[in-house]
Amino acid sequence: MLAGVCGGLGEYFGIDSTWIRLLFIFLTPLTYFLTILVYVVCVFSFPETRNIQETDFRRKYRRPKASKKYY
Repeated sequence: MLAGVCGGLGEYFGIDSTWIRLLFIFLTPLTYFLTILVYVVCVFSFPETRNIQETDFRRKYRRPKASKKYY
């Protein structure tokens, strides 16, 4: 939600990003807050993808183009 790290990991591994977020939250106190450092490193090392035109939302709700009528 902050930088899209968990969402990107979820998309890459094919699982819901909520599970990855919960894993980060659960592991943070157990690893002496090392996961926060890992998260920051991932923010700067993962490539940023922003392609708003090709999201599933726009593709799903797009109206079909009308066929051309030749009179």
